[in-house]
Amino acid sequence: MARIALISDDDVLRQDMRKLVTERGHSMLAQPASRLGQVACSREPLDAAFVDLATSGDGELAVVVLTRSRMPGTRIAVIDGGRGCASLNRLARAVALGADDFMKKPILVSDAADVFDRLGL
Repeated sequence: MARIALISDDDVLRQDMRKLVTERGHSMLAQPASRLGQVACSREPLDAAFVDLATSGDGELAVVVLTRSRMPGTRIAVIDGGRGCASLNRLARAVALGADDFMKKPILVSDAADVFDRLGL
C-alpha cells in the first residue's frame, strides 16, 4: 500500500482523488491548503505527492522543491487548471524543479489512472 499526499484546496479534486487512491488500495493524506504543503505533508516518507499548482498559499512550486529535497524517492505529479502559456510555463517549471508528471484540470478518471500507472502506483 502506497502512502500518497494530495495538496489542494479543491474539494472536488480531493474527493475524486481519494476515491481513485482507495480503489487502488493506497492511503491518502490530503492537505486542503499549503503552508508549504504542511511541510510537504509530514515527516514520514511518502510514496507519491500530487500538488495542485492552483492552491492558494505559499507557492506550490516550493512544495515540489521541498518534497524533492526532503524525500528524493517520492514520485511527484503536479496539477494545473490554467490555460495557455502561463499554465504550460508553470508545468514546465514544476518538471524542471523535480516533478515527475502532470495532469491538467478538469481531470478525467482515465487521465488520472494513466498518471498513477506512469508513477508506478
